[in-house]
Amino acid sequence: MRKKGLQITNDHGWTIERLQEQERKMKKANMAKRIAVIRLIMQGYLGIQVAELLNLHRETVSIYVQKFNQGGMDALLERRYAPGRKPYLSPEEERELKKMLEESTPADEGYGIETGWNTRIIQHVLEEKFSVTMSRGGIGDILHRW
Repeated sequence: MRKKGLQITNDHGWTIERLQEQERKMKKANMAKRIAVIRLIMQGYLGIQVAELLNLHRETVSIYVQKFNQGGMDALLERRYAPGRKPYLSPEEERELKKMLEESTPADEGYGIETGWNTRIIQHVLEEKFSVTMSRGGIGDILHRW
């Protein structure tokens, strides 16, 4: 008895031709590949064949088919990104620091006699004012972002 391969149980109104067209329009190659998985399965290819043709893992092919069957094209193309690391400073603290750097000097703020800000001085400000320990490289990154 032959085991049944992957199947599209709900085409959500998509035809092979429409899928091909969508694939061609897709700007991101990895998203076009997801659509190609669905098209090839609809054309009768086995999951393992699709995996080999598109250089994907069998399990990935299976996941894409499952997503499409459940939620159509939206579910297939949805990407969930992990949240990034929590920022060292809140938006308010960042605004306060930026304002201080733009409108005063270290001497004005009581950080020695310097007339210009540098990452070493900013490091002290962050520790004293916001209880934040940051590398000078990280501070450089913030300044660059601004």
